[in-house]
Amino acid sequence: MNTLSRRLLGSLVFALALPCLLFAQYPVSGTVTDGTGEALIGVSVLVVGTTTGTVTDFDGNFTVNVPDDRSTLRLSYTGFVPQTVEVSRGMAPVEIILSEDVANLEQVVVTGLASTIKRSNLANAVSVVSGEELTGVTSQQTVDGALYGKLTGVNIVQTSGAPGGGYAVRLRGVSSLSGNNQPLFIVDGVYISNIELPSGSRNASGANSASEESASNRIADLNPDDIESIEVLKGASAAAIYGTRANAGVVIITTKKGVSGETKVSFNQDLGFNTIIRKVGRRSFTPAQVEEEFGGTTPDQIAAGQAARAAFEAAQARGEIFDYEDIIYGEEGFISDSRLRVSGGSEKTSFFVSGSYRDEDGIIKGTGYERFTARLNLTHQINDRLKIQSNTNFVRSSASRSFSGNENEGGLSYGYTLAFTRDWVNLFPDEDGNYPDNPNFSGNPLQTRDETRNEEDINRVLQGINVNYRLLQQDNQTLNLVFNGGLDFILSKTFVYVPENFQSQRGRQNGFLAEGKNDLFNYNYSAIAVHDFYTDSGINFTTQAGITYINQSADQLLSQTTQLIPLQTNLGQGAAQEIDQTLLNVEEFGYVVQEEVNLYDRVILTGGLRFDKSSLNGDPNKFYTFPRASVAVNLNEFDFWNTAGPINQVKLRAAYGETGNSASFGRLFTSLTNNNIGGRGGFTVDGQQGNSDLEPETSSEFEFGTDIGLFDNKLSLTATYYIRDVQNLLYDRSLPTSSGFSNEIRNDLDLRNRGFEFQLGLNPVRKENFYYRTTLNFWLNRSEITRLGIPDGSDGEDIPSFVPPGVAFGLGLGTFYINEGSPITGLWENVGGVPTQTGDTEPDFQFGWNNNFTLFQNLDINFLFHWREGSELLNLTRLLTNLGNTTPREYDDLGGFIEDGSYFRLREAGINYRIPLESSVIRGLKVGVSGRNIFTITDYSSYDPETSVKGGSGLSTNIEVAPFPSSRQFYLHLGFDF
Repeated sequence: MNTLSRRLLGSLVFALALPCLLFAQYPVSGTVTDGTGEALIGVSVLVVGTTTGTVTDFDGNFTVNVPDDRSTLRLSYTGFVPQTVEVSRGMAPVEIILSEDVANLEQVVVTGLASTIKRSNLANAVSVVSGEELTGVTSQQTVDGALYGKLTGVNIVQTSGAPGGGYAVRLRGVSSLSGNNQPLFIVDGVYISNIELPSGSRNASGANSASEESASNRIADLNPDDIESIEVLKGASAAAIYGTRANAGVVIITTKKGVSGETKVSFNQDLGFNTIIRKVGRRSFTPAQVEEEFGGTTPDQIAAGQAARAAFEAAQARGEIFDYEDIIYGEEGFISDSRLRVSGGSEKTSFFVSGSYRDEDGIIKGTGYERFTARLNLTHQINDRLKIQSNTNFVRSSASRSFSGNENEGGLSYGYTLAFTRDWVNLFPDEDGNYPDNPNFSGNPLQTRDETRNEEDINRVLQGINVNYRLLQQDNQTLNLVFNGGLDFILSKTFVYVPENFQSQRGRQNGFLAEGKNDLFNYNYSAIAVHDFYTDSGINFTTQAGITYINQSADQLLSQTTQLIPLQTNLGQGAAQEIDQTLLNVEEFGYVVQEEVNLYDRVILTGGLRFDKSSLNGDPNKFYTFPRASVAVNLNEFDFWNTAGPINQVKLRAAYGETGNSASFGRLFTSLTNNNIGGRGGFTVDGQQGNSDLEPETSSEFEFGTDIGLFDNKLSLTATYYIRDVQNLLYDRSLPTSSGFSNEIRNDLDLRNRGFEFQLGLNPVRKENFYYRTTLNFWLNRSEITRLGIPDGSDGEDIPSFVPPGVAFGLGLGTFYINEGSPITGLWENVGGVPTQTGDTEPDFQFGWNNNFTLFQNLDINFLFHWREGSELLNLTRLLTNLGNTTPREYDDLGGFIEDGSYFRLREAGINYRIPLESSVIRGLKVGVSGRNIFTITDYSSYDPETSVKGGSGLSTNIEVAPFPSSRQFYLHLGFDF
């Protein structure tokens, strides 16, 4: 047969087959609405057993071509229960009503770097907090502070009550001693920095380290109102796919996006005020008590007591008995939070634009926090195969945090100074503005408030981009190429000033001035291929593989000068100048593979591997492997299940995973410190000994649990038990001075965390005029050091129990103590000369109770209680007030400084009313009132049982030394929708 004949025959065969091909599928159209009849835009309509599908348009309409051998459509939409519909050739357009998913079983949860899964098929206890749960009740200062009591398995402690935040977040216990204990935060695919940036104030106050400067962590830069949802991967079994960055867990934040349809505009204004949660009080005196307590038995002591009594009586006669605690901490700081959002889009392009401005004054005069944010999120569907998403966020903030926390005779920390200040001493300035010296301590707290400065300015840009290209689309399979990129740029400026006439400066530094500039630039990218395949029998395989890269660089510069020329605030106007600079660069690269098999939504199997290498490891080219595996079994999806019974869902799940954490920058090698001898520059060996053989500490976790839904999901419960082992944990250990070093870093400690998490959700009433939903969260964690040094090592080989450097203030007062077989969170003291555990900072348990009422469709009442039982604290503020004879008399009988930190707190509450309107301009108007930290019931003797003098690093929590007191806030809300 010649070529022409073959072509004619081929054309004839195609012409005859074309009608058959066309008739091998048939169109089905319809409309999708919610229970109120409102059209739903963007509902996914999928032909079951294929990858063929579409989405509904602006009016909720859809049309899809269905192959002849298929007859079922599956419709799914976030927040609604999915529905299957039987269809056939020639049928009329279908009208489908989707019901609200009150149990969130169809909520989409991230399971990989480029894949998701519906919550009902999830094999891990991933906690999800919606944007409404985060900010819907009251105005939130920071994202991490807004999570209190709203999810299980997390312990949050406020490290500073200053405006601008400062929080330590622990997921399922302690993960490291020397490494990172805060979770990895990812915002729209951007690995963001949550660093605490010190200002250098320790060099004026005499604090022991940068962690004692009460700095804010940088998650505070995010506007909580921009957030659509937060997913918290609490353990290694869920977070293994993120490798060496995920040892302390992962927090995945998704910001709000626009949706196709009418442009929506909303404006919200919150007005409120700050006030101290609780005043400790001051010691009351009679003249006789003054003489007795400030005197003694020797002639000099007797004279001192008589002089103190005379001064007290004279001040009484003048009416000059002051309450300095109220004078310093008694301000009611005004708060204003303004937010504007605009969103909308066309069929191919959607947008979300927001701007916010928060201005918050603190409870100490002159302290405050300002934050301006602007966000632009764009999504564009270029064609049927290619979609691009861009998320841009700019932040500009400034904070004035003044001085608090630990110091050593700096005279600056308010709590430290107040502990030794007598209320009958007049410390107010004279008519010329001159402040008197404090006769009982090295600083005047009023002068600190009025004439010193500790300020911070932040400019930050977050940019994320996502490109999704569908390389292959067939009836039973798809192949998507997903590229994610992100950058995080922070430019921080700090300024600290203490005048030369300040009491503690005279004769010493004679004025202190420090300016810091921190330039941090982080970027990350990943390229992932995701293949979805459906067998003829309906089994779904999802395969993903790809690469990841992270680069972090920083240039941290601190310039300071002392011996200031009077009234000068210029670095050049001082006689003694010093410059400290830290340069760092970190690179990490990884491979990712993962397979997910879904057997008819009955059994879901997942397995994956992550291979990572890092410049922070001793061998930067060595790949470390982090596996994960999980199984979820939905018993209610099997044929034997009685769907008419009271039990709607029973899921059994188990998971295993491993994550890692590398040492911090600079720990591989011993540094050289610059020195100057006789005008000649040189180097000396730093006291911190490096270790070039360091490997990542590794967490391995087994997790078991069940999810149950009853009575049409009006009752749901989730229970999880986990065992989490941290092997080769990184830690610092002090060395004898004869070694030539002060401390070393080691890699031979193992730790086990065990815990239980339980969540009970109740939605007993779903009436048109009365809706009630409540959630009860209960969780606990227990830790044990299972190895220290060489197992069963003989003397000279094993590591003896020790106090880790820099975590507290020694066994004489109370500290953490590393002892094999004991909890890593234990507080120890010398009892009879023997180290003895007398407390534990780990709570016995925590409980959160969240309640939501809607009355007559327009009135919302919400409140959240938080109960923490146990969790002892080391209260060294009371040690200081004991030394200064200022402790309130009601606490005279307290022995020791380790106290019970249990509390019951109304964490937040709000009442909001949506005013019905008939207006073509204003579509919605909401007014309300709310509060945060409204009341607290506790036996703790100081300001707040949530405290940490050491910031968010290491074993930092529950050590109190003269903190910036926590505050409660009350707000008036006004919201407009246009």
